[in-house]
Amino acid sequence: MKHMKTVLILEHEEKVFEKLSCDLCGAESNGDENWAKGNFEHATTMIQLEERESYPDGGHSKQSAFHICQDCFKNKLQPWMEKQGAKATVSEADW
Repeated sequence: MKHMKTVLILEHEEKVFEKLSCDLCGAESNGDENWAKGNFEHATTMIQLEERESYPDGGHSKQSAFHICQDCFKNKLQPWMEKQGAKATVSEADW
């Protein structure tokens, strides 16, 4: 779940990103969209559906997203997806 907070900016209020919480277990991110727990680590997840329609005078977009921490991704979502017959695309990089 993406949490937003309202802040006062030059005499107006605006919603800005505050943190993420896992939609499954409630764990909180490190104040940004990084689920990693250690220094110099980075872990992001995104499960999202975006649907768009274009019209002659504009368009419409609708997004649905689940925010899931890396532990729930590895221990809950990935095993469930594999039981459904899906296989993860895995890529790695060293620098």
